[in-house]
Amino acid sequence: MNTFLSSAQEAVMEQYRAFAAKAVGPISSKLETHQVCLKEFLQNVGQKGYLGLSVSREYGGQGLPFLNSVLFAEALSEQEAGLGLTLATHFAVIETIKKYGTDTQKSRYLPLLARGELFATLAFSEEQAGTDFTAVEAELVETGTSLNYNGKKHGVITGDFAGLLLALTKNLSSEKDPLALALVDGGQKTRINIGPDKTRLGMRSAYINDLEFKGVAVAKDALLVSNADSTEAMANYALDVAKVVVAATACGMMRTAVDIAVDYANKREQFGKPIGQFQGIQWKLADMETERSASLLQVYRAAWSLDEEPESFSTNAAMCKWFAGKMARFHSGEALQVLGSYGLGDGTMIEKIYRDAKATEIYLGTSEAQKVQLTKLLKI
Repeated sequence: MNTFLSSAQEAVMEQYRAFAAKAVGPISSKLETHQVCLKEFLQNVGQKGYLGLSVSREYGGQGLPFLNSVLFAEALSEQEAGLGLTLATHFAVIETIKKYGTDTQKSRYLPLLARGELFATLAFSEEQAGTDFTAVEAELVETGTSLNYNGKKHGVITGDFAGLLLALTKNLSSEKDPLALALVDGGQKTRINIGPDKTRLGMRSAYINDLEFKGVAVAKDALLVSNADSTEAMANYALDVAKVVVAATACGMMRTAVDIAVDYANKREQFGKPIGQFQGIQWKLADMETERSASLLQVYRAAWSLDEEPESFSTNAAMCKWFAGKMARFHSGEALQVLGSYGLGDGTMIEKIYRDAKATEIYLGTSEAQKVQLTKLLKI
């Protein structure tokens, strides 16, 4: 396996960065304060083909490896990390439908998801159910030819406007599997109560809402079914995809943090010379760049393994999520330290990155949960 990007992939990454700098950079602060409509922005992104990078051409996508989706999320996150978090769940649903969906489900949803005419998210967590899927209380109840979905979901990313939700529920109609994954139509607004966007430390451009489902109709052919994997395994696959995108988001933030810190260290003078000439600052910058590079290698390896080495994908996803999140949180603080009191100013880019970085250790799987998963996978 080549853990470095090919020249063609590097060229594509520069294309993604150029798009992000032009389309996201000037409106980053407005996205964070919701002065720019996130849904409309994402629709424009979808129209340019970026939301369906890994969707096959048969379904209206570009037919590229999952790595391209990860590179795109990384590039956007260099400008606005909340976009990376938003893409994490959208891409997770796409990859899960690709792997487990029926031909009908693929033809029904993938073209719309690829074009940005439909946004997808995961609806797994509840007030008392997160990593522990067995604590899920939302349920599917059979009513003749269809199913009704009832329950509450906590902290749903893009819950405000997602048109398709991959929902984890109890499955009362089956004795073989106590859980079910359902593709739920988010357009049934009269039967879905959407809570307000949650006030939070970081990732403020993303929408995160609590949802309550009251008798939402779910067709029986909207369930994801696998002869090889349990519902729990399918749900974990979706989360693993999201983890890799969040890890890429962390790497995007780190790149910007390093650039800001280096630029400041070259300009800020103390005792007659730039502070970048002091060894204490140099060591911080060297650590930041080294561990950012190490994080990227883990992220790219995980993304590559989804397509090329699927048996190691879950392990790689857990590793990169834990490591990149930790590095983003620590080194955003180190970058802020280089900037000193200037970095503490409200509204500076480094202050924003410092807030956003912590979220990469929590959303879509805490660092502690990744370590527990790794010990299980390593059979410890």
